[in-house]
Amino acid sequence: MLHLRNCIQRELYLIRHLKPQILYTTSTKSVSIDEPLSETRTQFVDYLTNNLGFTKESAISSASKVRRLNSTNNCDSVVGILKKCNFDNAQIKDIVSCVPKVLLYRADKTLEPKIRVFLDLGISGSDFISLLKRNPSLFELGLHSKIIPTIDYLRVVLESDDKVVETINRSRWLFSTSIALNSFMANVDLLRSYGFSNEQIGKFVHRNAMHFTQPSKWLTSKLNWIEGKVGVSRGSNEFFRCFHAITSSSVVAMDKKMDVYKRFGFSDTELSLLFKNQPYCFALSEDTIREKLSFYMNELGYTTSYLVTCPSLFSLSLKKRVKPRNEIIKILKERMLLGSKSLITLVTYPELKFQEFLRSFKDEIPDLCETYASSLR
Repeated sequence: MLHLRNCIQRELYLIRHLKPQILYTTSTKSVSIDEPLSETRTQFVDYLTNNLGFTKESAISSASKVRRLNSTNNCDSVVGILKKCNFDNAQIKDIVSCVPKVLLYRADKTLEPKIRVFLDLGISGSDFISLLKRNPSLFELGLHSKIIPTIDYLRVVLESDDKVVETINRSRWLFSTSIALNSFMANVDLLRSYGFSNEQIGKFVHRNAMHFTQPSKWLTSKLNWIEGKVGVSRGSNEFFRCFHAITSSSVVAMDKKMDVYKRFGFSDTELSLLFKNQPYCFALSEDTIREKLSFYMNELGYTTSYLVTCPSLFSLSLKKRVKPRNEIIKILKERMLLGSKSLITLVTYPELKFQEFLRSFKDEIPDLCETYASSLR
């Protein structure tokens, strides 16, 4: 009932404030282009269509997103500033589509300084638009209270403007809310409390920027799982590489994956070595882990100790790489032509090198390349 009342109140508000401008239905959410508009709003729609290339319908839709539209006198100034910042016509249209009220901002005192701080940092025009699409309220953030302090903080952590740019591009929601930045800073402090150096933290943040706006408890659970459950020391070179491999999985999911390996006979020590050697083996789904272990151990007879020493087997596709090449090995074994080559050697060959290897048997087995090609289909 409360939800229904809130919906009704919202609809009444829209009807009271926007009925001269738009008409839409809940079924299609389409904007009627036949409804009469106020004089100022009509001028705004005309500006979008005549100057920026909007269709009539998209112009009316964009105009409806601007609640207080008293004048269109500022539009030319804003477009002029955007062109001065080297945005082309298509990019300007994108910016206005994303934030229609940008045309009402004070061009030289509010808009340009906020854009310049990103462009001067080294963010490209297209990346800035992507950032804006992720954070439509970006122009409303305080230049000196939010935007510059955030960039300065990243500079301290990353020690390079290039890395700051890459980090912003990878974590475009960093400017979305104060909570995002607070979480980012809290996670940096958490890494310091774990004893990581500034250099390590900088590399870690740079590589995993998109995850650093997560709550600190999320990061804590990952760090503790790597060190406590798998036994990878936080001081080891593999620690951050291991973290990167499991960022998309929950701790509960990781425990289930460990259980799959253990059911195939892996010991805790072997799992720790496997994780260090090839963290990707824990990024696989449970079904994929089962499929690979079943093939390697049940069909090929590999032991857990052998698989630990050949971790690249877990990163290769069974269907597209391992099984087709294993069929070739069977053929060569039958003809006693394999020599000292093993599966682990042949599956790590790049495709061109493997094709060259196949051609070396063209006299003994003329159709070997065709047989291999058919196995890939």
